[in-house]
Amino acid sequence: MNWAIISFLLWFFLFPSVIQAKVKGQCANCHTMHYSQHGGVLLEWGTKGPYQNLLVNSCVGCHTGVNDGTNTIPYVFSESEPTYGTNTLAGGNFYWVANGCDECGHNVTDIPGVNQDSNFSQTPGFVSGKTCSSCHGSGNMVLTKCIFCHDPKHHADDSGTVVGDDEEVKYRFLSFTAFHPYTYQQGSYNFYGVAGIEDGDWEYTVSSSDHNEYCGAASSGDYSGASHSISRYCAACHWGFYGENTEHWIRHPSDYILPNSGEYANYTTYNPLAPIARLESTLTGMTVASSTVTLGEDQVSCLSCHRPHGSPYPKIMRWDYQGWPGSGTNGCNVCHTTKD
Repeated sequence: MNWAIISFLLWFFLFPSVIQAKVKGQCANCHTMHYSQHGGVLLEWGTKGPYQNLLVNSCVGCHTGVNDGTNTIPYVFSESEPTYGTNTLAGGNFYWVANGCDECGHNVTDIPGVNQDSNFSQTPGFVSGKTCSSCHGSGNMVLTKCIFCHDPKHHADDSGTVVGDDEEVKYRFLSFTAFHPYTYQQGSYNFYGVAGIEDGDWEYTVSSSDHNEYCGAASSGDYSGASHSISRYCAACHWGFYGENTEHWIRHPSDYILPNSGEYANYTTYNPLAPIARLESTLTGMTVASSTVTLGEDQVSCLSCHRPHGSPYPKIMRWDYQGWPGSGTNGCNVCHTTKD
């Protein structure tokens, strides 16, 4: 073994935090040329494959495990209960929705034990007279598979600090191009995939200065222009919860600038319990995660309150709101600092 290979292996194992979406290593780590190799011992026909693109495992198969800070693949599903907030990463974990709490996570049917959402025929709101099931069929599971939310491009370059702003690969692969290349990227919706700054260990360690950065709207109230907003992404299915909604305050606003006044004036240090999103112009000028919340500029997002994969709490909340005030946490007062 020459020194170049030794140096690469040392870099790979000693510095996993710099590993992003572009995979490295032997092709056989992910692919098999002949599915029948190993005599079917490792690859059992019909129960563990075969998988498209000569892959040796599924999305869930690769992303099932226990995060310990040394893993170079983020685990989003654990077969035994993880310790929430310690080894569940930024998006949370599908464990709870797979173990009986239907409202504790998204109904991703690739996850063992997770069933199709019985309410998955609601009108998203951006196509007049259409529902998801009107195109895909009420019994079609395609809408709740991993690939509906993620467009994985493990070989694409995501070396930019702000991933997804102008690169082919989007932040955390959050794009709808696998299923809706026209309805989502042309016309009035104008969504072009999420942009953000990726935390090296997916928030296994997290603090005010060690966290993901998320893109918000181009400007507060701008819901019509080309967007890389994480909240605009969520709104593809949850349109009724998106936008300012301030005329009668019937919905909590998202992609909405935090006022620099009143109770909000005290939220000046980034709190991972209730993260904020950045204006696109602010995000693209950043080089690292910031511990500063700039009021009058930074925005409330869907992720300020929710985990996209799952949590132990109803409505995929980031904190135990139902248990408060007897127990649990009032994460609302991170922004609403006088309402505890």
